[in-house]
Amino acid sequence: MRIMSILFSIFLSQSCGAVSLFDETVYRSIVADHRAYLPGDLLTVLVLENSNAQTSADLASAKEIQTGLNVSYNKHKHDVNLKLSGKGRAAAKTGRNGKIKAALTVRIKDILPNSNYAIEGTQSIQINGEKQTIVLCGVVRPEDISPQNTILSTRIADAQITYAGDGSVSNAQRYNYIYKVLSFMGLV
Repeated sequence: MRIMSILFSIFLSQSCGAVSLFDETVYRSIVADHRAYLPGDLLTVLVLENSNAQTSADLASAKEIQTGLNVSYNKHKHDVNLKLSGKGRAAAKTGRNGKIKAALTVRIKDILPNSNYAIEGTQSIQINGEKQTIVLCGVVRPEDISPQNTILSTRIADAQITYAGDGSVSNAQRYNYIYKVLSFMGLV
């Protein structure tokens, strides 16, 4: 018993320090709102983008030039007429349509001085040897984030959405000379 009391007194005399596993800066209760609000938190962006552009030009011109030449002889009268006329019409029309629909999870990179969030994320999908990559970055207001922790891409400020493909289909399009000419002319 004496030994036990000595060990007990030694144990109590040592300053006991405990390390808390609780961190107030990142604590979220079980019933709390689970919207992203700290750097590193994830946020789902619903990308629903449509873009349409149409341009057309119509140019019409008409020119008519007439000349006449009359030649007469004493016994016979000969008429020679020369007539030139021309009309021109030119029309051009170009159109471009783009549509992207995706759900992409991004990460809060930084909290800006005005309490908005800088976000950034990448998603890669490979289908039949064709790799599709979506890269998204921009600025989000906290009040635009839904209770389901999602936001529409149309609510992202300074949004940069890049959709690129790499594979046999993209390479065929990239190296096709007809496509390059049409692209240079702004038709595709």
